Amino acid sequence: MKNQLQDCKESVQAKPLVNETLRQLEAAKRTVEFLRADAAKAVHGYNSSALELDESRTREVSLDSNLKIEAERLGKGDSTNHIEIEFRSLRSEVELLRSAIEIAEIKFQEEQIQNTVKIRNAYEFIERIKSESSQRESELERQKNEIEELKEKLLDKENELQGIEYENGKLNSKERELKEELKRLDECVAVMKGEMMDKETTLQSISEENEILKMEINKRFTFSHVGMMSDEVAAEIGAAKAAERDAFAKLKIMIEEAERSNNKAERVTEMLEAARAANTEKEAELKRIKVQCDQWRKAAETAAAMFSAGKNGNIAERSMSMDNCYNSRVMKSNKYSNFYEEIDDWSDLQRKKNGNVLKKIGDLWKKPQKITG
Repeated sequence: MKNQLQDCKESVQAKPLVNETLRQLEAAKRTVEFLRADAAKAVHGYNSSALELDESRTREVSLDSNLKIEAERLGKGDSTNHIEIEFRSLRSEVELLRSAIEIAEIKFQEEQIQNTVKIRNAYEFIERIKSESSQRESELERQKNEIEELKEKLLDKENELQGIEYENGKLNSKERELKEELKRLDECVAVMKGEMMDKETTLQSISEENEILKMEINKRFTFSHVGMMSDEVAAEIGAAKAAERDAFAKLKIMIEEAERSNNKAERVTEMLEAARAANTEKEAELKRIKVQCDQWRKAAETAAAMFSAGKNGNIAERSMSMDNCYNSRVMKSNKYSNFYEEIDDWSDLQRKKNGNVLKKIGDLWKKPQKITG
């Protein structure tokens, strides 16, 4: 998920580069239009040059015919000087026309070669732009599929979040029950401690009475004959011993009850601490998953917005959204599969951890909690 978030941040950071690429694409379009206009002008110039060349050739033919006519006139006996002057002027004009025709042909050929090169470059540039546009369209389609996968992952995460919230509610309820049980046990322990203090006071009084009885018995033994004991003294001694045994038995029972109450209080305290720890862990995990879901949702919305902009715009806008996808894919290619595997492993780990915590709480809860009243 961190990698996906980093991809989205890098896609946002790559927007200036996309804008620059978009401007270059617009400049290339203008260059293509300019080249097309130049090609049209070159074709028009070619046609004009060809027309002028044809006119020059027609004029040359006309001058040749005029020369022939003048030669015929010369043969008919016209003035020699006048004919020679006209002939020379016509010849010089023909030479000038031939030179102009040759220069025009050379210039026309050069312009034709340059225009041919420009037209070929323009067509190559157009083909290259078409190829790049097709590649960007395919990249856009792949990015659309990746967005759909991200939406599915986000839906799974939201379902998992709902499950964790349900488990968190159960843990909170269990924590309240354990608090009530601990409070009740504390009250029982306080009552048991009071009863134990009363029993200890009773035991102390019985012990004092036994000491008094022993002292009286010793006094009576000093004033009675050896081997002689009245039935009354024997009965008092037996009663004192029975009372002492009864007191010790009750004290032992009270001590055992107090120990059991303390053990149960300790177990309930452990269960409460475990529930609190599990609740704290669930709350932390819930916060992490909420943050991650928000990040996934923002990433999916950003990607969907870029895809929507690329789908509804012109070729340049499609190139912009596709560049975002393309940059993200180039910088983090072949990482989505690992990223999804890490998410699945993490989900399995969290489910195992939650199961272990709940099992531990259940084991503590199932321990014997008998309280002897």
